Amino acid sequence: MGFVIKKTMATLAIMLIIPLVIIAINWHWQPESLNDTSKYFFYITETASFPWAMMTSTVFFIIFCCLLTNKTIKKIIALWFCLVCAILGGQIVKTIIKSQTAESRPYVLWMTKEFHLSDKQFYLLPKSEKQQFISEKLNNSKIIPNWLSKHWQSETGYSLPSGHTLFSATWAFLAITLLGFRRHYIIVTAIIVWALLIEISRLALGMHSPIDLLLSILLAWAISLICYFYSQKWHIVER
Repeated sequence: MGFVIKKTMATLAIMLIIPLVIIAINWHWQPESLNDTSKYFFYITETASFPWAMMTSTVFFIIFCCLLTNKTIKKIIALWFCLVCAILGGQIVKTIIKSQTAESRPYVLWMTKEFHLSDKQFYLLPKSEKQQFISEKLNNSKIIPNWLSKHWQSETGYSLPSGHTLFSATWAFLAITLLGFRRHYIIVTAIIVWALLIEISRLALGMHSPIDLLLSILLAWAISLICYFYSQKWHIVER
């Protein structure tokens, strides 16, 4: 296990840079931070949103299968089971933590301040009423574009941790542990860059704070270590 921890430390450090820098400069999301590139971040973040995340996962699974050494039906089934447990398990843990921490999203804090409603009152509303509140208050808004308003309406839950970051960071760490950087550095680098862009998108769209990202990255790292342990035990990969 010490070997794989060392193997993933560089990626972990890279993934943590973004939230740590944001904390260091004391940056907080405000509508003024939206610009012409924001919609591109929306497109990126959608690759980790349901239902597109299922397509993303399918593509990654196919890539992992293609790059798997000494492929057998048994190995492919074991790999599929390992990946499903890692991704779904992470999302279940995320949901439990969200319900316990009950942290408000940055956009919710801005909206409730702007429209004179406490964030606690907002989260007491049923999901349909939260969506209606966002829709009514931001209808024809000159500050918040319509595509972002709809994105907010689709995600009215709590903030800590970030499910999108957890999803993407888990895939990045799995790429390092199961594929190996030296053998497949182009694919692995592309997945890590994608995960970093997901991180930035969650901050840029007012969905998460840097603390949310930090916890998600650490959870993803822990999940990947567990996944690597079982992947060796089931002979999916060799050290």
